[in-house]
Amino acid sequence: MFFNYLNHLRSLGKRHFTFEQLVNELKISVNSAKSGLYRLKRQGNLISPYKGLYVIIPPEHRPHGSIPAEDLVPILMDHVGADYYVSLLSAAMYHGAAHQKPASFQVISNKHIKHPLEFGQIKIELTYKKQITGLPTKNYTVSTGYLKVATPELTAMDLLLYINKSGGLNHIATVLSELIEVMDADKIIQLAEMQGEKAWVQRLGYIIEKIDPMDEDKAKEIVHKLERYLSNKKMVFVPLASEMSRTHSIRSKKWMIIENTTIESDL
Repeated sequence: MFFNYLNHLRSLGKRHFTFEQLVNELKISVNSAKSGLYRLKRQGNLISPYKGLYVIIPPEHRPHGSIPAEDLVPILMDHVGADYYVSLLSAAMYHGAAHQKPASFQVISNKHIKHPLEFGQIKIELTYKKQITGLPTKNYTVSTGYLKVATPELTAMDLLLYINKSGGLNHIATVLSELIEVMDADKIIQLAEMQGEKAWVQRLGYIIEKIDPMDEDKAKEIVHKLERYLSNKKMVFVPLASEMSRTHSIRSKKWMIIENTTIESDL
């Protein structure tokens, strides 16, 4: 009965259902539903990324323990009513900066989700950000709908705001060297104005000037425009690596950066 129900839903093009749907559509008791769902989960036919939500795992994805993260995220976020976007190293991959695949699928959301999001080989890493409305994203078509992904400029900002989630400064420098090709200096400035923060822009300009980018002309253009933008702003010195000592560090007056570490791209 339960397995036939899954096949019926799939024949209708549906990829998920709720506990209430199952009980109402099969006209069964709560206990029967729980028992049937338990068996289906043990057999690898289902996962439950949130209480009351069940996602069907087709045969081709059972060896991985889940449907792909990019297909799972739209289902989950729609169910919980959260705003979100794919971010950090995962977003960088969508923009061609695929130097090193992250161990987890990184997502920023305005909702706390405590439910563990690891299913077999698939792991989703959620970062909470209270206000994400209006941030620039792009929709990518996936098999379960649309996936919201940070633009290259928003990706760069988040990499420098969440350094510990981005593999450290050297890894960020490597990603930026590839990301530069699709970044727009004017859009970086628009984002900086929207957020009202300058420290990440200072770090971004400093790092781009230090690395060997894929597109040198684009890098020079970004550096020039960021320098001109910051020249009209009141700035304070910020450490390149906030977690490291600043004692006896050289200071870059151009970017108002305390050079308390060195940048070495992996490329």
